[in-house]
Amino acid sequence: MPRTLEGQITMEKTPSYFVTKEAPRRIYNMSRDTKLIVVVRNPVTRAISDYTQTLSTNGEMGRVQDFLGLKRVVTDKHFYFNETKGFPCLKKPEGGSKPRCLGKSKGRPHPKIDVQVVQRLREFYRPFNMKFYQ
Repeated sequence: MPRTLEGQITMEKTPSYFVTKEAPRRIYNMSRDTKLIVVVRNPVTRAISDYTQTLSTNGEMGRVQDFLGLKRVVTDKHFYFNETKGFPCLKKPEGGSKPRCLGKSKGRPHPKIDVQVVQRLREFYRPFNMKFYQ
């Protein structure tokens, strides 16, 4: 976070602050005047969302190229995982000035997940949720 001058407010949003082992120490070392708002999501829904994201980024370009009968020219090497955005972005294109990422409107529908799989995910996350709620 940038330094904030007297009378200024700095706001920032990212999902990546709380997914590393270093997060608790970083939070502890923040200024005592810092106020955090943490928006959480049901971990089962989050897992399904992450699964959907993984499905959509691996071989998706390859499938399009195969469907069109083209040689696979665009591959995983053309993308990088943007930690801040939480999804893959196109590396800096030749002659381009900067990498390209999807905007705020990105998103996709989730696949229909078997009820038994959802139940297993709920059971898996139950102890973590209990600890979190405490």
